[in-house]
Amino acid sequence: MSLENYARNSWIAAEPTSAEEIGGLLAIVARGIADSDVEAISLDLRFAAAFSAALSAATAALRAAGYRTKTQAGHHQKTVECLEFTIGADQKLINRMRMLSKKRNITFYDTVGNISEQDLRLAQETAAALLRDVTLWLKKLHPELLK
Repeated sequence: MSLENYARNSWIAAEPTSAEEIGGLLAIVARGIADSDVEAISLDLRFAAAFSAALSAATAALRAAGYRTKTQAGHHQKTVECLEFTIGADQKLINRMRMLSKKRNITFYDTVGNISEQDLRLAQETAAALLRDVTLWLKKLHPELLK
């Protein structure tokens, strides 16, 4: 598979981006990571903030590559899967993102209090690593998108 194959399958669509859009997405990532450190809120919401930050980092990479997911069921999963084709993420990271996504969905739609400190740390570490990796990838391949 490749980004071009994903586009042929209508999972993503080619669409140019801008430095402003990428800057905004990276600011969302930084905000989510910071919000996940606020101890006054529940582990569930801190986890959600960290996972959303990681997903926004993946979105920044996809947008920098010149694509956007189509709004349809599973579009977040397609964003995660595309990390392989953007920043060269390995299957371990993609599987971790899938697992975090499932936990986030359970937390938002099914139960309260199922997030542990360990879950939160994993989400925070994943978001921070993705921010670092996406930023390095942008500096190397798309420096014009960084202000």
